[in-house]
Amino acid sequence: MSLADSSRRDDALARAHPLTMFGLDALIAGAARLRPTRIAAGDASTGAEIDHAELDRRVAAFRADLRSFDFQPGERILLLTTPSAATLVALIGIISAGLEPVAAPLGLSLGAMAAGARAVAAAALVAPATIGGESLEELVFGVAAQAPSVRLIGSLGPGTIDGAVDFGPRSRSENDSPAATRAVPSKKVLIGALDQYGAPHFHEQAGLISASLGLIARAHVNGSAPLLSLVSPGSIGGLVAGPLASLLSGAPLHFLAPFDGAAFLAALDALGPARLIAPRAAMADLDAAGLLNSGALLACIAVQRAGEEEPAFEPSHPYSCPIVEIGADGAVRAAARGPIGRAGY
Repeated sequence: MSLADSSRRDDALARAHPLTMFGLDALIAGAARLRPTRIAAGDASTGAEIDHAELDRRVAAFRADLRSFDFQPGERILLLTTPSAATLVALIGIISAGLEPVAAPLGLSLGAMAAGARAVAAAALVAPATIGGESLEELVFGVAAQAPSVRLIGSLGPGTIDGAVDFGPRSRSENDSPAATRAVPSKKVLIGALDQYGAPHFHEQAGLISASLGLIARAHVNGSAPLLSLVSPGSIGGLVAGPLASLLSGAPLHFLAPFDGAAFLAALDALGPARLIAPRAAMADLDAAGLLNSGALLACIAVQRAGEEEPAFEPSHPYSCPIVEIGADGAVRAAARGPIGRAGY
């Protein structure tokens, strides 16, 4: 069977997979039942980790908090995102509450974020309070000031934003809140993401799960080795390659943000051989540093940014680790060349 035939077969199987019937919140709950004590997500820079049971509890707490406000089913929440467990909890919590998350990577300008908030009539804005020790308060209020539909601002830890609802990490039963029992529509909500201009693009959850299943097959992701992500789960490519691939394969997921060279090398040493999820733009630097053929990486999933149209990356060393490129929408891109001469998985 040729590589092209194998790829088509993997794609067809992914589209027909029964897991595409479920929502992302159901996958979180299912993982909590199947492997409650296994590591689900961690922040490599601090070493903090949470297991699947704790991840499910935090999602329930976030859902309960959202339902204590007057959001209507299907309303949209703009989520400013970083590669972190807190972003993952917020994203799934919004979905679980029957609301539609619209992700905005922090690399966007204030103007683009504000345009996106207006375009989707965002009812709320949720963002990290800080990134790398720097407060995001000015950015958050700047976006909200230009989006009249925003009636609630929420902050994620560490730290807080003055005047914002604190959605910092905590674990509690959703039953602590009477509003938590409010019925949620059975229809699965869409997941949105802003492009580099602030224009929103929406995706069905089934399609994202299908894309992740195809990626897992191409990159041989499994529970025997962790995933290390430098890409926010708030981007569609980052969501497909990170949290979804982790949930569907059983591989623990570790985020690293903000990026720091020493912290990155320390994370690789601590985790052992891992599969890396990195921006497509960083591949040349990883190659130049010798990390693609050092043995520390079993494979690398390179995620394009929205609007990035460069040809597929070609490593300088013939025995670099296998590289799978995906677009900003999570779709696998054609490789620069076949796997001949590359290391095995």
